[in-house]
Amino acid sequence: MDVDERGGKAVGGRIQKVAFASEQLPPHLNDREKFSLWQDQWNALYGSVDLKRAEDRPFAVNFEFEPIGAVGIGRLDGSIDRIEGSQRDVASDGADNFCVALHSGRSDIIGIQNGQDATINRDTAVLLTAEPGEMLRGPENGWYAINISRARLLALVPNADDLIGKPLDASSPALRHLGRYVEFLMGLKQDGDPALDRHIETMIVDLVALALGARGDPSGIAVTRGLRAARLHDVLAAIKSGFHDPEFSSQSVAQRLGLSRRYVNDLLAESGSGFAERVLEMRLHEARVMLMDAAHDRLKVSEIAWTCGFNEVPYFNRRFRRRFGMTPTDLREASRRSKLR
Repeated sequence: MDVDERGGKAVGGRIQKVAFASEQLPPHLNDREKFSLWQDQWNALYGSVDLKRAEDRPFAVNFEFEPIGAVGIGRLDGSIDRIEGSQRDVASDGADNFCVALHSGRSDIIGIQNGQDATINRDTAVLLTAEPGEMLRGPENGWYAINISRARLLALVPNADDLIGKPLDASSPALRHLGRYVEFLMGLKQDGDPALDRHIETMIVDLVALALGARGDPSGIAVTRGLRAARLHDVLAAIKSGFHDPEFSSQSVAQRLGLSRRYVNDLLAESGSGFAERVLEMRLHEARVMLMDAAHDRLKVSEIAWTCGFNEVPYFNRRFRRRFGMTPTDLREASRRSKLR
């Protein structure tokens, strides 16, 4: 299990980066032994809960958890068909957060918490908290989970405690957008940009608040912030897909997204890096990867520069050396020597 220690607490444990699949367990173990080992690892990382596996099929689990600022997002699917947290489990864990669980599987699931007994269908979500409860799952199940501090969510949704254990409105545009956004984020390799993480974190919290029916001034603030965060996400995606073009500009991004150039530049400035800085960094990073990849050995340095969006090789060489402390040619040679050792 690949773990990266991070601060904070999540519902069911600490906020840590984890990527784990049951295929990683020792192959000589039988299903019961694999499940026991996986449960021990889960409880060590995320607090004590009672997990049950489906006995009618092989044990298989895929689990990921990613901290983004002070929010945690995760994904879990596989042959776990019951999760139960007792009063003792909750007391030993000490977490005091909310968790929005979005069902992405095809089997209906029974959720029980806070005296509520609810059936959760595909694309429906339920609000959970650090209280005793259980989830009874079907054969084709899967979850996305969002962990948010209790105090932070209550500031936007004062009646959140009244919603615990109740299925959320599946027709809510905010809930649908939240599900798509979390699914997209889980498919990304996060770059660890603190400023961008803050925007993503804010957008997630705001969408959760709106999905829970936030009203009044906090809701208005959430709509405004969430819209800007969503548009920033679109701008960054456009930059990532278009930076190879030497003629690429913030105006071309603005036209593609139907925004003004000033608005695009303002969004990027709020995120901590302007358009030119982000494009340059992406081009330099792409060039570095290509120079170290044997698959591109036949390309000249100038060809790599042009492929990555630079139209002047001397400028590329200067910026590359300033960024990485050596020329492109020196990096390529150093990479070749290291592969021969």
